[in-house]
Amino acid sequence: MRREITDPQALRALAHPIRLKLLELLTVDGPASGRALAGRTGESTASVSYHVAQLAKWGLVEPAPDLAHGRERPWRATSRGITWSATGDGSPEFAAASRALREQFVAHRLAVLEAYQRHESTFAPDWQEAAWVGEDIGYLTPAELVEATERIKAVIQSYTDPGRPRQETARQVAFFGYAVPVPEDQPA
Repeated sequence: MRREITDPQALRALAHPIRLKLLELLTVDGPASGRALAGRTGESTASVSYHVAQLAKWGLVEPAPDLAHGRERPWRATSRGITWSATGDGSPEFAAASRALREQFVAHRLAVLEAYQRHESTFAPDWQEAAWVGEDIGYLTPAELVEATERIKAVIQSYTDPGRPRQETARQVAFFGYAVPVPEDQPA
């Protein structure tokens, strides 16, 4: 289940590339210690500890003491993802915080796409053929856009559910999409 973030300070706290990466790792790959997270991000253990503490402050991660081994203290995500409103309480502070988080989120996803493009030739042909980048444009009402995005999210969730059995040949796949109205002076 996704957690909705409604506090602009929490949005600002999360609008940090390291925190987004740590939350992604704990959400997708499951619980991990600070040391393990440091190894996977290239950050120092102290830096990871600081950023994990910030995520914990806002209830996005929590200790996983039942999974501890020796001195290792693992952390786990408290939900299967996050959502947030573009406008929230209508305050300029909320709108700015929402925009800052969205900008970091989009930058992270675009970096993943750019990395794939740089290394595409290193993937087996079946992975190259399976990869998809596409687009389409249509005319929708706000209600139709909500319906379309909910249907898309449901399809993706059926493949990203952590309880889904993982095939031996599976590898991590990043899904990223957007559906936004086009400003009238900017034809798509």
